[in-house]
Amino acid sequence: MEQEKFKIWSIDYLSGALDAEGKKTFDAFLESNEVYKQEFKDLKNSWNQIENLETPVPSEEMDKNFYEMLYAHKEEKENVFSKIEGSLKTVWQSMMRPQLAYGILILCIGLGLGYFMNSEPTVSTTIVNTETEKIRGELVLTLLEQPSANKRLQGISEANKFTKANDKVIKALLQTLNNDPNVNVRLAAIEALTNYLDNPIVREGLVLSIVKQKSPIVQVTLADLMVALQEKKSIEPFKKLIRTKELDKSVKEKLETTIQSII
Repeated sequence: MEQEKFKIWSIDYLSGALDAEGKKTFDAFLESNEVYKQEFKDLKNSWNQIENLETPVPSEEMDKNFYEMLYAHKEEKENVFSKIEGSLKTVWQSMMRPQLAYGILILCIGLGLGYFMNSEPTVSTTIVNTETEKIRGELVLTLLEQPSANKRLQGISEANKFTKANDKVIKALLQTLNNDPNVNVRLAAIEALTNYLDNPIVREGLVLSIVKQKSPIVQVTLADLMVALQEKKSIEPFKKLIRTKELDKSVKEKLETTIQSII
């Protein structure tokens, strides 16, 4: 069996695109081919890492100290800077490289102190959540620019935590999908973007990205997503992709089936 065909078959299995009979056939194939069985095991582990990736987060004690300072009385305002700087610096420097940690540290201090100095003693949960979302947004953008694929995966993992991602984060995820050199990072970007399919920018961006993908696994994943969405705008990009000479034969068959499913 061709390597690319096996990978496409595997990705259909992992994404749930195979029916019961297809899964049974695939399982039987793995049992009779030890080499492919081990390769599938490795591929499954890589697939699961996207969802199970452990992203460093501040400790519970850090969260407690941070919110206690936010809700402190006015007379403690003059001590806020030193308290926030001391606690945040310890956590962020332990989880990220020094220059990145310092940049995010300054951002947190600026947001926290700026709000604290201009607010009443009681801070609403809504405003605190808004500030947290802003900080997380800056963290996502920073991580997505890192040379390490693992750091970029951490950035995407953070993006999954938004209640509603802003346009900067959405555009950064789409740019990652189109340009990141790592296949796992691009697959993770697709997964993150599926959280915001009600956003027209996301749906349009996913459709436009179809012709930009060279990896068979990413092409097949986008095909499965377009079928699930019944996105008719994706038909022309798929037809254009099918006409490219370098397209894998198995992928071509998959995309032809995809078009028929959408029509």
